[in-house]
Amino acid sequence: MRQQIAIAVKEQDYVRRLADYVRDSPFSELWQLTAFTHAEAFVQFLKSGYPVHGIVAQPSMLEAAADVLPEGVPVAALVTALGQLPVYHELIQFQALPGLLQGLASFLAPASQAVISERAIQVVTLYSASGGVGKTTLARQFVQTAASNGQRVFYLNLERWTAMDSWLGDGPAAADEGLSQLLYTLQSHPGKVGDWLASHSKRHAGLRADYLLPCSNPEDRISLQAADAEAIIRAIAGIGQYDLMVVDLDEGMDELHLAVLEQSDRVLWLVTEDQGVQRKSQLAYQYGMQRYGDKFRSLERRLELIVNRSIGHPHPGQRLFKPAFAILPDVSISGSSSVHASPVYMAAVERLFRQLVKEEGGVQLANG
Repeated sequence: MRQQIAIAVKEQDYVRRLADYVRDSPFSELWQLTAFTHAEAFVQFLKSGYPVHGIVAQPSMLEAAADVLPEGVPVAALVTALGQLPVYHELIQFQALPGLLQGLASFLAPASQAVISERAIQVVTLYSASGGVGKTTLARQFVQTAASNGQRVFYLNLERWTAMDSWLGDGPAAADEGLSQLLYTLQSHPGKVGDWLASHSKRHAGLRADYLLPCSNPEDRISLQAADAEAIIRAIAGIGQYDLMVVDLDEGMDELHLAVLEQSDRVLWLVTEDQGVQRKSQLAYQYGMQRYGDKFRSLERRLELIVNRSIGHPHPGQRLFKPAFAILPDVSISGSSSVHASPVYMAAVERLFRQLVKEEGGVQLANG
């Protein structure tokens, strides 16, 4: 997981140059920058309680946010001369960018180690550009397979319209549980998120995994923002109880989808042999490249194309954005409330899981 760094300076050109330089440097693998050029937006971001691993800001920005700076988060002041704001660690703002970033890296080194320790968990997201391709079926079987291989697994369903209660056996989420309450806790009591997750996460005996109920209020999921999704994933990762998080993401390609994909170590992008499904996937991929540019391009190594429900008749004329990583058979699933697939499908998912893991001092999902 990259460190989440908040940058607050008034000059938009400076922010743009800094972001462009980081994007094209090795630091792009370490940091995710969130930039602010207005004090009001910076303060509101900090008030929201979204996790942040470091803050770098001009003195005027720090003065405006003095009452909401999160405890335990390293703060550096971007100054024009050393000694201007000695209460904080100082970095000269107007210097050669390589020197500035090296100074920032040294300053953030302790937080970097904390992020590495936090990130023992691996995140695998299942995605498709169209519905009805068996994504949740694969998610269920993948979770169960990982658990059978000794992984401690958390299943996170972020679909807008989810039927997970129909196969998990739960009723609708109450007002004090599920993703709606987690979002409220993240925004109002971020220091209590770990305790809340410990008491509200549920365990499914068949899946052998933990999970959360969906939003009790549908509006909470409909209005879910990219920063909310990032905060949810980081909160679950941060409690340190799991080896693997499997995220079940619905179709679409907006800021929220991009945020979840960026938080993922692997993305299993599902298609079928249907020409319409494959065309939609190609269009979604092209849109992602055009809309998000380098951000989306940086995901390329994490994307694995999975052909699901294969009957062995692919369309040779259909060109997709990359070759298939795995092909799973078209078999019926026994009952809507069961997490058990046919033996043929179970074996195929086991092979997929094995492809995604490496044996180096224990089973750990490859970062790709």
